[in-house]
Amino acid sequence: MRDTIGNNNSDLTEMNRSAVVKILQQREVCSRADIAKQMGLTQASITKIVAALMEMGIVSEVGIMKGNGNRRSIGLKLNTDMHQIIGVKFARHMFGVGVFDISGKIYTQTETEYSIDEDHQSVIAAMKKQIYDMLDQYKNVVAIGLAVPGPYLKDDGHIAVITQMPAWHDINFIEEFKDEFNKPLYIVHDANAGALAEWWFGDHERPIHTLAYFLVGEGVGSGIIENGNLLLGVQGAASEIGHISIDFQGLRCECGNYGCLELYCSAQAMLKKARQHVPECLSESYPKSIEACNVVFEAARGGNQKALEIVKEVAEYIGYGCVTLINAYNPDIIVIGDSVSQGGDLLLPTIMEVVKQRTIPELCDRVQIKISSLKVDPTLYGAAAIATDKVVRMPSAFLAVEK
Repeated sequence: MRDTIGNNNSDLTEMNRSAVVKILQQREVCSRADIAKQMGLTQASITKIVAALMEMGIVSEVGIMKGNGNRRSIGLKLNTDMHQIIGVKFARHMFGVGVFDISGKIYTQTETEYSIDEDHQSVIAAMKKQIYDMLDQYKNVVAIGLAVPGPYLKDDGHIAVITQMPAWHDINFIEEFKDEFNKPLYIVHDANAGALAEWWFGDHERPIHTLAYFLVGEGVGSGIIENGNLLLGVQGAASEIGHISIDFQGLRCECGNYGCLELYCSAQAMLKKARQHVPECLSESYPKSIEACNVVFEAARGGNQKALEIVKEVAEYIGYGCVTLINAYNPDIIVIGDSVSQGGDLLLPTIMEVVKQRTIPELCDRVQIKISSLKVDPTLYGAAAIATDKVVRMPSAFLAVEK
């Protein structure tokens, strides 16, 4: 983060190059004239910027495209296949590794399960090995992104609270991965990763001023993006909605608070409710919490009344979380993602009912609430998105192709 307010000419040049790369990243193919119009610069300026990006091997011409008034112009595109990203998701019970390019195209991904009681160093070693394997297989990787559960303290390098896995509290992710790979690696809270994935790769109507990503999975959290920038807070723990109390006399949370939202609508909370109310739907060896969500949703769709009651209760709590997000951040859009969101068609009517009952009408009418439609795990996608975001902001440093 910059501490100064001035800009050198080199800073402005890089900002303009970054803006061109962002436009091409989102629109795939675009003419110089369209870029000039969108950026508010002259075509002569854009021609100079594009020439530099082409010289660095970042942008290519792709033939003739039709413009306004049947005018013909040369199309431009990013050389995305030359600039790949590795995304890594660390979660309770599993970690995932995937290779993407800066347009969001996925090339490959793996998922590895582990026991929460397993030695953390063996898990980290397995994670590193898979990253090395990906680097050996894909030679155009320019950066790596790692998403971890929150609240993640960005300067200290560790997770302040990771429910069910207290042994991981003392792991310093910065120290574990510093200088490990010959590529820059960026670490981000999983909900912030999901927010970046939705901002960069989500199918949403533009323009968007403020996007809130509401992660409802094994944990509960949120990520807020305003005008393309993540809201982090001084330690990186901003918008930690999962540990906002919705009942000050409620259950005790591992964070020390009482009645935290995470205790009522997470996948783990659904598993607990399923054990109590629909044990007949679960196998003899109880499934993991994520699997329990799918079991409950399937039973609810089949008309199981107790399962429907569980889903309605969870949806109400998610609705309370949406109300908090609306009042705190006034977003254009709230995107609900992760494992619990798989019950979207069952959840949304109750969520919307709660929001309408508990939110100022003018704010309620302005916000769109939807379930994530990303085909790739939003947290894994978001791990790639944090690296993509860093790369796109400094294209000259990351994307120039050696000639």
